Amino acid sequence: MPHTPIVADAQPSFPQFATDAPAGVQSWYDSGLRLDGVVAPTAAPEPEPVVEMAAEVAAPEPAPAAAAARLEASWNPKGLDVSAIPADVPGVSLFKEQFISENLNSAPAYLDGSMPGDKGFDPWGLIALAKPSLEMDKTSRTGAERDTTIESMSEEERASALAWMRNSELKHARLAMLATLGWVAAEKLNAKALYFTTNGKAPSLFNGHLLDYALPLVVVFGAFAALEFLKKEEGGLGGDFGFDPLGFSTGKGPIPFDALPFEVPNVGDMTALKEAEIKNGRAAMMAITGFAVQEFIWGTPVVAQTPLFF
Repeated sequence: MPHTPIVADAQPSFPQFATDAPAGVQSWYDSGLRLDGVVAPTAAPEPEPVVEMAAEVAAPEPAPAAAAARLEASWNPKGLDVSAIPADVPGVSLFKEQFISENLNSAPAYLDGSMPGDKGFDPWGLIALAKPSLEMDKTSRTGAERDTTIESMSEEERASALAWMRNSELKHARLAMLATLGWVAAEKLNAKALYFTTNGKAPSLFNGHLLDYALPLVVVFGAFAALEFLKKEEGGLGGDFGFDPLGFSTGKGPIPFDALPFEVPNVGDMTALKEAEIKNGRAAMMAITGFAVQEFIWGTPVVAQTPLFF
C-alpha cells in the first residue's frame, strides 16, 4: 500500500483570526471568533448608565424689564426748577419738598400722551393719592414720599390709579363748568335780590347763604349722582356714561347740525370732543377758584370787578 510521506514543515490550515479583540474581551473565543472562520454574534455592549444630577439646575431668573423712558416735559420748556427759589423766602423749604426735579423736567412713564389732554403734567406725583385713605397721610407729605409710593406700584396698580384720577378730574371739570356758568348767571340775573344778603355776590362757602338754596342743590346734584349710579355697571371708564342727548358724538340727534347756517366744531369726532371737554373743564376749575378767591378778598361781585369779561 503506497505510503504518503509526511512533510515535516507542513502546517495545519486554520482560519486567520483578528488579534485586536474589543476592549474588555479576555480571549478570541469571547470575542465571537470560531475555528471554522464564522464570527458568532455577540451581545451588544450595555449602554453606560446615565448619572442623574442630585440637584436640578435652577433656571436663570428673567432679566428685569427696562424702565419706560420718560418724555420731555413740554409744559416746562425752559426747565424751571424749585431750586432757583431763594432759600430765605418764608415757607420755601416746605414748598420745595413737594417737588422732585426730575418730575419738573420730564413726564412720568405712566403719562405717555395716549389720554385726551395728556401733556405729561404730574410734577407732584398725584397718582400716589388715588383712592385716598387715612394711612396715606403718613406716606404722602412730600414729593419724594409720593415718588417712592409710585415706584412700589405694579403697572396694573399705576393704570388703576391713573384711571381713578382721570375720572375724578373729569367729574370736577364738569362740575366746574356748570358752576362757572351758574355763578355768573346768578350775579347777572339776581343782582338786586342778592344785594341784601351777600352784597350781590353768588352764594358760596366764602360768601355765605349757600344753604339757603339747599333744596335745588340736592335736586341737581342728586340727578347727577343717580346718572352715575345707574351707568356705573356699564363701565363709566374715563367719565363716559353714555350721556349724549344732543348727539354731538355721532352728529345724529335732535339738532340738525348739517342744516345749521354755521359749523359746530368737533361734531362726530369723539377724540376731539374729549380733548375739548377736558381743556374747557380745566379752565373752568381755575376760573371758579378765581371767582371765589377774588370775591373773598375784594368783597364785591366778580361780574362788577371785571365787567369786560361779562
